[in-house]
Amino acid sequence: MIQDNKELIVYIPLIIFKVKQLKMKKLILVLLFIPLFSLGQDEVIVIVELIKNKNKSEKDLKDFTEKYSNYVKSTETNTLGWSYNDAGDKIILIERYKNEDANIITAKNISPNGNRYKLLQESFDFYTLKKVTVTGAYTQKLIDFNKVTAEKVGFTVPFEYYPLISGYSKNE
Repeated sequence: MIQDNKELIVYIPLIIFKVKQLKMKKLILVLLFIPLFSLGQDEVIVIVELIKNKNKSEKDLKDFTEKYSNYVKSTETNTLGWSYNDAGDKIILIERYKNEDANIITAKNISPNGNRYKLLQESFDFYTLKKVTVTGAYTQKLIDFNKVTAEKVGFTVPFEYYPLISGYSKNE
C-alpha cells in the first residue's frame, strides 16, 4: 500500500518513472514490456512529392508503384515502409527507414551502378520529382550523402530537413 501524497519511483532499465500519488490507497502499475533497443528514436522518414505524368493510366501507375515497392521490400531489409499515396495530380511517397544508415543504402541503390538505378530512371516515365522532405533522427552525414546522391542522379528539386524533437514509432 502507498501512502497519500507520497512519491514512488519505479526503476526500469534505461527509464525512470516518477509517479506522485494523491489520495490513493493503492497503486497498480501495469508495465508493458519495454524492449532494450531503440524505440523508434533512430527512425528516418522521407516524404517525396511526385507529379503524375498524365500520359499514364491509373492502372499503369498502380502496377508500376507496386513493382517498385516490392523491389524495395525485397532488397532493403531496414526499410520499414514504402507507400505511394494518391493526392490528385500528385503522389505522396512515404519512405520509412530504421535509421539514417538504411536511408543511405537507398541513396546508394538509386545512384548510377546501384541495384535500383534503372528502376528509378523508369519511374520518371510515370511521375516527376517535385520535392523531398526528410524528417526524424538524421545527422549531417545523411544530409551530405543526399546532396552527393542528388548530384549524381541529376535531382535539382529542393530537399528539406526537419529533425526529430521527440516521439516514438511502433513497428508491429
